[in-house]
Amino acid sequence: MFRDSGKLLMVLEALFGGFYVAVSRNLFVPMLAYSGYSLQLLSFVTLAAATANVLISYLIFNRPRLVSEDVRSKLLVSHALERIVWALLPFTLKSPDLMIAVYTLAQLITIPVNVLLNVAMFAQYGEADFVDLTVKRTAAGSATSILGMLFTTFVAAEVPAPDSYYIAYVTSSLVGLTATAALVPYRMPSKVASQVESKPSEEVEVKKVNTFVLFVFMLVGGNLLGLAWSPFLKGLGAPVYTAVALSLAGSVGGVIGPYLWRSYRQYLVAIAANVSVSISILFIGWAPAHLLLSLLASMTFMGANLLATSIYSRYVKSLGMIKASTFLTGANAVGLFIASLISSSLAQDPSVAIMFSAGFRSFALAIALLAIPETAVVASSVAYGYSRLLYSSSVMGYTFTVDTSKRIVKLTVEILAISVLLVLLYFIYRVVGFIIGV
Repeated sequence: MFRDSGKLLMVLEALFGGFYVAVSRNLFVPMLAYSGYSLQLLSFVTLAAATANVLISYLIFNRPRLVSEDVRSKLLVSHALERIVWALLPFTLKSPDLMIAVYTLAQLITIPVNVLLNVAMFAQYGEADFVDLTVKRTAAGSATSILGMLFTTFVAAEVPAPDSYYIAYVTSSLVGLTATAALVPYRMPSKVASQVESKPSEEVEVKKVNTFVLFVFMLVGGNLLGLAWSPFLKGLGAPVYTAVALSLAGSVGGVIGPYLWRSYRQYLVAIAANVSVSISILFIGWAPAHLLLSLLASMTFMGANLLATSIYSRYVKSLGMIKASTFLTGANAVGLFIASLISSSLAQDPSVAIMFSAGFRSFALAIALLAIPETAVVASSVAYGYSRLLYSSSVMGYTFTVDTSKRIVKLTVEILAISVLLVLLYFIYRVVGFIIGV
């Protein structure tokens, strides 16, 4: 099964990492929700981290050399450091400001870790092998995440908070460091090309942007649901271990999903099913039934994940390893940022956040149906027309936002400079007046 030792090591990394990620990420929202954090405060915590994630993703995308040199040492150091910082989170529960700072740092380190992991795999494997390795890593990580969530559910049910949080996070980080150890023998280049030799064709540019938009919409929906589902269950009267078990069910779905969706047409079916599951959450008031919904949501979300992975791995030579990796990683940062921004303005109503979640995923489905040629249900020429329209709208919107932001920043600096100058002139006037006795 593993003739390539590199694939085996990467799967081992995902195997041990799955336990660590399942506990540290999936326990985070229930931990805050059941520690008295409102949906709004919870959103502020994630918004700060998401903002930092978007900025670091943008920085890496535009400065590929930050991660293209000393790949091995940067991956190992950041990989280990990430696990150590995440272990600190439960110790900051009583101080929201400190929680925001530590969580932001934890999420910030996650971006270069994921980019460097993708770079290490892109450097070794082509499209088919990369997708195959992604499937194996996803299944392995999901399998051990089941163990992680069983462990977390048991600890949450048997040990009173906050001691249960301390035990869960410290244990998961120690297991996560084992994943770091698995990377030590992995052969990876010390340096990769930071630029592509030629500019990507129009077709690649269009697919790159449209796939990114679709993936971001799916991730916005996923992050909104992740933020709101625990508070929603709390409103139904469910105990904390039910909210934790929600992630356990999702992990089971993550094991099954990668092996269900193996073609572009199946990816489309998965996205459509995911939308249906998202909509049904609001109409089911019996808390245990949400465990099945979580399983189905995770299982079907894999369709969008594999769709983006397949397209970016196909065009990695045109995009460059760093940029292709940053697109995959940065999409989650943008998705978390938008989701946090929306949920922070929804006050105490998780139901509205879940409605927004279903809406964003519906938009993603529409893009897959009409503007992604590989999954479109319309003729290729029509799909390309829609994809060009979406691409143009996305690029124009981005350009307008960046240009407007630059103008606002420039105007603000000019106003501040004028204000400082006026204050300085007034100060000089008063000093001169004092000297001459006026």
